[in-house]
Amino acid sequence: MSGEALEPISEDSLQAILLQLQQTTGADMVLFGEVQSAPVLRIQTLCSRLDQTWQPNFSYLLDTHPCHNVIEKQGFQQWQNIADQFPEAFLLHDNRLTAYAGTPISLGPDVTGILVAMSRSPWKNPASLQSQFTELAAEFKPHHDTVFNAIEHARLARKLNIRDEFFREYVLDNPTGVSFSEFMPPLPIHLPIEQLIHRVMYTAFVVECNRAIARMYGYPDTVAMMGARPLDVNGPEKAPRVSEYWVRHHYEIRDVESQAIDSEGNVTWISGSVFGKIVDGKVLHFWTKRRDLTVQKRYEAAIQHKAHHDALTGLPNRYWFQERIELLTQDHMARGKRLCVGLLDLNGFKEINDTLGHAVGDQILRAVAVRLLKGLKQHGAEMARLGGDEFAIIMPELSDPTHAEAMGHTLQKLLNESFEVEDMLLSIGGSLGLALFPDWQETGEDLMRLADVAMYAAKKDGLPMRWYHPDIDNHSKRRLSLLTSLGPAIEQGELFLVYQPKIDVWNGHHSGFEALVRWRHPVHGLIPPNDFIPFAETNEVIRPLTRWVLNEAIRQGAEWLAATGTRLKMAVNVSVRNLLDEQLEGHILECLKKHAFPADLLELEVTESALMTRPAQAMTMLQSLRELGVSIAIDDFGTGYSSLAYLARLPVTTLKVDQAFVKEMVHSKSEEQIVRSIIGLAHQCQLTVVAEGVEDEATLVALLNMGCDLAQGYFIARPMEVEQAGKWAANQQANPTAFSYLVEQERKRIVRLG
Repeated sequence: MSGEALEPISEDSLQAILLQLQQTTGADMVLFGEVQSAPVLRIQTLCSRLDQTWQPNFSYLLDTHPCHNVIEKQGFQQWQNIADQFPEAFLLHDNRLTAYAGTPISLGPDVTGILVAMSRSPWKNPASLQSQFTELAAEFKPHHDTVFNAIEHARLARKLNIRDEFFREYVLDNPTGVSFSEFMPPLPIHLPIEQLIHRVMYTAFVVECNRAIARMYGYPDTVAMMGARPLDVNGPEKAPRVSEYWVRHHYEIRDVESQAIDSEGNVTWISGSVFGKIVDGKVLHFWTKRRDLTVQKRYEAAIQHKAHHDALTGLPNRYWFQERIELLTQDHMARGKRLCVGLLDLNGFKEINDTLGHAVGDQILRAVAVRLLKGLKQHGAEMARLGGDEFAIIMPELSDPTHAEAMGHTLQKLLNESFEVEDMLLSIGGSLGLALFPDWQETGEDLMRLADVAMYAAKKDGLPMRWYHPDIDNHSKRRLSLLTSLGPAIEQGELFLVYQPKIDVWNGHHSGFEALVRWRHPVHGLIPPNDFIPFAETNEVIRPLTRWVLNEAIRQGAEWLAATGTRLKMAVNVSVRNLLDEQLEGHILECLKKHAFPADLLELEVTESALMTRPAQAMTMLQSLRELGVSIAIDDFGTGYSSLAYLARLPVTTLKVDQAFVKEMVHSKSEEQIVRSIIGLAHQCQLTVVAEGVEDEATLVALLNMGCDLAQGYFIARPMEVEQAGKWAANQQANPTAFSYLVEQERKRIVRLG
């Protein structure tokens, strides 16, 4: 054939070669393929025939098939009855093939092909197989470039096909709704605004969409939405407004949130984006993207409601009240108006709680809230529960102080009426302290303190109500005295730490401690943390206090580590002032080196309020601390405003669910849903979750089922002094614990249920 032009190898030519191979060898299956090393070592067929049928291209593993020997030895190979020699050569077994022959075909330095024949019965003329293969393989040699190009084309076609199928399925099942609309004909952007709006509504048609956007617009499926116009999907009232908004924003709007009413009358939230494609002054088409925010918005609303309302009574809580006062005082100061703040503490409530139990006490608190709220409405007053049996009252508009006194008399009258609980009539009273703005103070925080002083004075003197006056402000003087003596107390060794354990929810093992500071005053005795920590956080004394706590906690953690070899995390609380302390990082590094304590075993707990007060400075400091290897935990999550989206941008490792959520979740479906949502979303942000306030077995079991990571609370252990804490930890390490047995039984139950 010398001197004649060679015909390029096409798909038809490949089929002709394989058909000739099948006929001359008597093979049941023949194929030509490329050896590919990525993503796995395999043969990718370019042409194949089984019996009398041409097959669609497919892949099979090289290292489990006889082809591996052909490629490894780089020469012709043949076998008879080889199915048992290659038990995982599924191509052989699926088609009952037992005889094999193949030869490699070099198509360049980086491309190797293979020509294969396989049969269900032994070869009739095995001696002639090699010459037959050699003759057919020779036909490839003059056409290396053509075959190589065919392989490249096949690679690209397969890649595009896989990508198209992959992304099509991804888009079709994506919860974000997507549609593609085409203008027919393209829309000139120089038209008058009225014509542009009309053309947008009537001449753009959906030509592609996914299931999510079809559902959002009320279509049963994607087919039904095809050909829909903006007029159809938005309706005659909304379509002109939406179209004009898009046109006036230059055919591109991003993440615009809107509300709608679904078919069941419920409010839904949607985030929408529309991107137009403009070429030569004409809009050719546009993408529409819609995301259903309803679940997220409802979750945020539930979190916000929980953050601002008391779970037991449904009243607004301390956080709401503090914000309300701050806003009112700023407004009233500018307008020269007055307001009144009252703090009400119930009398005799502790005795009822101790005698009849917390369940009865909770009934009393709910009944008090309902009764007082009704009475306060006639006076234009608002009420919140601050905690325990303490309630706060505010009269936003006060023209005469006697109106506040009238309100106080109404409260006393309502409290003096008996409460019927479990066939018992219980009497309860209250002490009310009142403070006027701006008579004595000009900030909401100080105003609450003054009302608190007046309330304690009323309780001390046995009076139902008392106004604040500086003469009775001995309570604040004591607190000021404590604050000024806190600095010397640090140096004189009056402070000590207690340690509350945390356990791993999944296996019940001890995982670490939270270090908590206590003050044993030489005169006043043991002072509760709430009597000095909140005030220290408003003063520079918090810095030396936190440094002392950090050094002592790290020292003790290092001592336990050296003694037992057990890696237990040590958590320490830091405040917003600490995050603004430029020397904090250096102090922590010095303590870690001094006591040879691993940085990854130290965890700093920061409240949401601290993060939101100075977010930029907090971000900088936390990032520096994370670079040291220290873990960062968000304490009391859910009681402030921060979202997981915000926290995900911070170098945070751990999230602590506030005990207000955890304590009630086994009794309240809504509380359970909130805790479950927090755990799920936190895990999506790659955060470890710690549940505070675990006070019974049912709560721990519920947290295990929710996938919570760590837990702490009175059911596990109360805060303990160092010697008792060390013994507790040693006992947990030496003996199987009740927690381990409990979670093991529950874990087995989960596994049984599948």
